[in-house]
Formats: sequence, structure tokens, C-alpha cells
Amino acid sequence: TLDVLKREFFLLPFPHAPSAEVLFLEVAAVAEFEEKRQDTLLSRGIHVRRGRVEDEFATFEVMRRTMGYEMVWTQHIAMRHHLRLSGGASFWVAEETPRFGAARVVGYARSVVREGVWSLTEFFVLPGHHRQGIGGVLLLRCLEDGATEGADTRLVLASHHPAADALYIRKAKCIPRIPMLLLAGSIGRLRADENASLNIFEKASRPDDEAGPLSLKETGSGLFAEPLLPESAIQNAILDLDRRIVGYGRPQEHLHWASQMGGLEGASRIFRRAVATPYGWAPSPEIAGYAYIGAESSGPVLAVDPADQPRMIAYVAELARKAAQTPGETWPWQPVEQYWAVPGTNEVVLKWLLDRGWQIVFQYLFMCTRPMGEFDRYVCCNPLYVL
Repeated sequence: TLDVLKREFFLLPFPHAPSAEVLFLEVAAVAEFEEKRQDTLLSRGIHVRRGRVEDEFATFEVMRRTMGYEMVWTQHIAMRHHLRLSGGASFWVAEETPRFGAARVVGYARSVVREGVWSLTEFFVLPGHHRQGIGGVLLLRCLEDGATEGADTRLVLASHHPAADALYIRKAKCIPRIPMLLLAGSIGRLRADENASLNIFEKASRPDDEAGPLSLKETGSGLFAEPLLPESAIQNAILDLDRRIVGYGRPQEHLHWASQMGGLEGASRIFRRAVATPYGWAPSPEIAGYAYIGAESSGPVLAVDPADQPRMIAYVAELARKAAQTPGETWPWQPVEQYWAVPGTNEVVLKWLLDRGWQIVFQYLFMCTRPMGEFDRYVCCNPLYVL
């Protein structure tokens, strides 16, 4: 192994002390030897290397062909770009170089580390190249990078593929924890029950900050909504919520989601509980949850009280519908069909979506090295790259 070779090299007796340049060249040669040794485990013509920006579309095609689903490239560009450039990221590709013709990507893996949690965001090998050791080497490279970043927990959102799931258990020590479901349906059906009020009030609709607390007739079950902005106070509050409910913080992802789905013009919102004051109802300083929705993605959604999730989703869905119908609105909303990625323990949202005619279209697993998260009050982001 690389460590053994390094140790043996530095224990060799030297007639003269080697220069720093010599040591550097020798260690580089050992590293190159180790990389070639691992690649010899693969079929002839297959080489594993770090991914580059020009590999993004080729790896997307590998994902699309392996999954067997129609996928739109434009819906994935932003997230893939974010993952490649964010800190703690690892991106490896398996490239086949035939004797004649150009090289092509036949598999790839990508992972990120957030607050000590290693997450495998993508892992695909073309069906014609299974059982050749490619997936094992790709996974190993990402795991090594994760260890370098100091990860002490590993998680995978895994499709029901027996060979891949066995690899996650053996190599990554990830154990299946809960089922996950992807549901599809019309955004028009994401409404409150008939004759029921969402009891949510838009804080941004107040004329100015001097207007004082609103005098509402509704009870204290009300929520105040406000645009989800990349401001430090909001992001820090979201970070605290994630650590408490998801199990770790993802500040890089929230800044990305806010840039894509949030802002003053977006439909994404944070929610605060309505609290009583001498003058009426006012928003609590603490955030009760958040909900993202955009033209190319949906979620995540988090609610401290699981019962609040349906009305949070219905509220941002209604904002999205109104934005699409506003004359002159340039927001590229496509309201025909949407997808929500829901943990199997989230009984509230699963039942709510199914009661509205949504359908389960895909099932997968949340696998992790340890139990984590309170996912009865959480909906994942879709496209499903990260939790």
C-alpha cells in the first residue's frame, strides 16, 4: 500500500541525506504507483481519474441511462455545478479508452462532506460495465476523500439495487435505516382541505415595519411567512434547525437553494409561529420551519411541528401558481407536474399527498452508519442529490 511504501522508503539507509526535491519526487512516484496499482483491478482500457467540468454532461448521461428515466439536463445543471465547486466535494469518473476511437465516461461517483457527515450524492456505472470492479474503485476514492475531510458519519440515498446496496454496507458501513419515496403529481392539487384555512399570513405584505403587530381573529395556531433570503440571521436560524432535526448543518446547500428558489421574487418561505402581544398577534423570533419551491426543483421542507408541513407546502405552492399567472412575470414556472422526495416515516406528508391523487413513482433507501434525524418532519430536496 501507499503507506507501507512510504514507510519503507523513508527507512532506507542513505549515504547522504536526500534533498527535499528528491523526497518530493520519490513520494510522487509512490503515489503514481499506488494509483496505477488500483487501476489494474479494473478491466483493460478502464482508467479512474478525478472529474472535471467538461465531464458534467457525460456523467449526467451515465446517470440518465443507468436510471432509465427521462431527465432534463437544464433541471440538473445548477445543482451539479454547485456540488462540483463547493468545499468538501469529491468527484471521480471511470473512463474507457478503446484501442480505436475516443475515450468515453462509463461510470462516476461524487460525494460531499458537511459538518463531519459524508454524503454520496451520485454513484452510477453503465449497465454494460457492471461486475468489473469499477463501482468499488469509484466508491473507495470518494470514501478516501471523505476521510481526508474528517468525516465520521456516512450516508447514502440508495436505489433498490442489490449489488450497490451490498457495496454500501460492506465498503461504507452504511446500514438501511428508513424507506424513502418519490411522489409525483399536479401542483394544482397542493391545496388545503375544502373550507379550511391555512391560517398563514404574509409578513412581507405589511406596508412598513412601523405598522406594529397585526390584530388577527385567528387563534395562536397561525403562522407568519416571509421570503427566504440569504441573510446571515435567517441562514444561522436555518442552520440551527437542521442540526436539531436533520442531524447536521448544510449551510452551503441552503445558500444555493436560496439563490435558486428564494429571494424576494421567489415562492420559498420561512415560517414563524404567531404569538400573542398586548396589541394582537406578531411573529415569534424563532423559525418554525421552511419550505422551498422553484421552477426546476422542490423542497426541502422542514417543520418543527410535523402537522404544519401540509399547509407550508400548500402555501408556497399557491405563491408559485400566482407567480406563474401574473402578467409580465418572467419566472419560468412549469406547473404541469412536480416531484416531492418524502421519507417513509413522514406519515403526515405521505398521507396528505396520496389523498390528493399524487402517486409513488420511485422507492429508495436512506442508509447511514448510525441512526440520525427526525424525518417525520422533513421532506428532501428534489432533484435528489443531497438529503
